Amino acid sequence: MVDTGELTEASVEGEAAAAAETLSEKAYRLIEDRIVRLELAPGARLTEQELAQRVGLGRTPVREALQRLVADGLIVVFPRKGIAVAAINPLDVLLALDTRAVLERLVAGAAARRATGSTRAALRKLAADIEAAAAAGDLERYMQLDRGIDRLLGEIAGNPFAVRALAPLESMARRAWFYFRRDEDLKTAARYHAAVLEAVAAGDPGGAEAASDALVAHVRDGIKAAIVAL
Repeated sequence: MVDTGELTEASVEGEAAAAAETLSEKAYRLIEDRIVRLELAPGARLTEQELAQRVGLGRTPVREALQRLVADGLIVVFPRKGIAVAAINPLDVLLALDTRAVLERLVAGAAARRATGSTRAALRKLAADIEAAAAAGDLERYMQLDRGIDRLLGEIAGNPFAVRALAPLESMARRAWFYFRRDEDLKTAARYHAAVLEAVAAGDPGGAEAASDALVAHVRDGIKAAIVAL
């Protein structure tokens, strides 16, 4: 069980986690980040050697990371033809959001029931930070905080099964965000995130669940609008 009283800014930023991660976890994090940010474009053909060079790690941790990325739906294996970054299918993204909505609601409600003093302060700080990053148009900081929010809510909720199930769905949604270029949506999305954090900090499970539903609905509506505009 996570001691929520010990959650700090370092936990939010992931510094402690990065220090303790294995080589395969590091490889996974670095490759997943490049896929989400479209540095590795949808449909791009890859090799283990190329990826190992890109992330500066050996082929063994890269191979282990690729196994996870295949399971997450971010990498596709073609028998005897190698591997490629998965294409972005809008229908898959919307179906993933339907699943994510249920899990996000579960995590938000549980976190609101379990939040205590120091974690409430961290939640409120995150709410202020993500709105400030959005107001400044700081995409790098915004995405860092977005990941931090997911991580902190999952730790507070204390449900590792929901957290593991959510991780690939969150990656898919972030990649779709970059693909459909939702930059103009930063301020509005930040307000939805902040509403979830404030409800959790207030110890309001019903409010947290409703705010979570509203956030996912906003993401879904934005992606639908982007698809129609293509």
